[in-house]
Amino acid sequence: MSVIGKLLHTGIKLAPKHPLIQIPSNQQQIKTLHRLLKSAAHTAFGRRYDFRDLMRMKDPRKEFRTWIPIYSYESMVQNWWNRSRNDEPDVSWPGIIPYYGVSSGSVQSSSKYIPITHESLNAWNRCAQKLFSSLWAYPEITPSLLGKQALLVGGSSKLIKEGIHFYGDCSGIMAKNRPYWLRSLYKPDQQILEIPDWKDRIQAIARAALDWDIAFLVGNVAWVQLILEKIIEQYGLDHIHQIWPNLTLFSHSGIFFEPYRESFERTLQYPLIYLNVYSATEGVIAFQDRSIDGSLKLMLQHGIYFEFIPFNNDQFDDEGNLKSEFPECLPIEEVQENIPYALVISTTSGAWHYLLGDVICFTDKYQAKIKMIGRTKQNLNLTGEHLSEGNIRAAIQHVNQSYPYKIKEFCVIGEKSGTHFGHRWYLGMDTHGDPYVLAQIIDHFLKKVNDDYAIQRQALLHQNAVDILPVNTFYLWLQERGKMNGQAKIPRILTGSLKESWMQFVTPYLSHSTN
Repeated sequence: MSVIGKLLHTGIKLAPKHPLIQIPSNQQQIKTLHRLLKSAAHTAFGRRYDFRDLMRMKDPRKEFRTWIPIYSYESMVQNWWNRSRNDEPDVSWPGIIPYYGVSSGSVQSSSKYIPITHESLNAWNRCAQKLFSSLWAYPEITPSLLGKQALLVGGSSKLIKEGIHFYGDCSGIMAKNRPYWLRSLYKPDQQILEIPDWKDRIQAIARAALDWDIAFLVGNVAWVQLILEKIIEQYGLDHIHQIWPNLTLFSHSGIFFEPYRESFERTLQYPLIYLNVYSATEGVIAFQDRSIDGSLKLMLQHGIYFEFIPFNNDQFDDEGNLKSEFPECLPIEEVQENIPYALVISTTSGAWHYLLGDVICFTDKYQAKIKMIGRTKQNLNLTGEHLSEGNIRAAIQHVNQSYPYKIKEFCVIGEKSGTHFGHRWYLGMDTHGDPYVLAQIIDHFLKKVNDDYAIQRQALLHQNAVDILPVNTFYLWLQERGKMNGQAKIPRILTGSLKESWMQFVTPYLSHSTN
């Protein structure tokens, strides 16, 4: 039995399973906000918004949200982070920012450079420890299993020096700051991690795969699945368990797992334990603590202060933009369950009153459990149909579960024909499908789950159209845009320049259409 595995298992057993005293969520968050304000009181941002005065208040949350406007990534960069990226100290967080995580999130035209501080790295590690200690609930996780290896799928660990700081993929920054004694358990090794080209990195992983004993997978399901399929193809396997018989757990993040479940599980001999971690370059937001309904528990004491803007027409326009710099912004005890909220965070990396762009709802207010349901700007609303990213994912899941179609990638655009409008769905499938039948199935499902869609289909909204493409088309598009890196997400609703880019790229690949 591995000595490391035995030590890790002992640590899990000794870790507290539940806090002796349940501290209310609001008290946890007040404490977190006080720590953030104290840390940044002498920064330029802290002086601008009188953090020293806020610190003197027993509960500064009301003043905090009324003194400080909501910041987007663009406004944080324009007003603050451009200065810190020029190595100016004490801008929105103390000292000089040591790292910038290049977030390629979806495939927007330009990457985002998110500050990563030593404090935010420590918060990441504390969250990882919390997630790790939650494994006590799984009897399958034995001491011998914990001594096996974990395959982490992410971007390159090759960092670029700029001034006196470094920038690169967030996963690469985390790899550089991983505890030394744990590094032997993580694969691939540094030599492979530093390969910049994604296709070359996959090839190197496949070549080394036979020498590894992988028990844990970590990463974005789309990219993990690509690697598993590459290994299976290269060695003529029936499933990945033929070379990794101890593979037991998959910790996934970045995109929604359910639309991929069926195709992912075709790479396995048997299903895995699945743990969902809701993380962003800005920090770890929540994690799955074995909730039966798939809910995630907010990380309330790990360097992030949360606020919640009701995601409705009073606060946001049809394009997902805030109507005011000072919208209704609620603390955690004032939220309601099953209501959509746009997430606002303040963090140990110097993000303040920062609109993350994600939409969540609470499934259990008392336990601070949430579900991530979409993005503020990932909606189609051509005629009042309010088609959300959640509706789109649910429709794809319905098709995969109820019909003999296997959709692995997908996206949707809105289009106009005369005085009418319609939605065009692009479905990535490596098997034959009837576009007209698929369009009918999707339309019928959406009418049942979205009343606004059903009403608009009787008025200005035409029947949707479907184009079927090889799955690889989506990844080739990412490659053309320089986003083929193991972290990028394919956006499900395409608008503006992103829609134009997709249409220009995909036209030569189209072979089927409902038109």
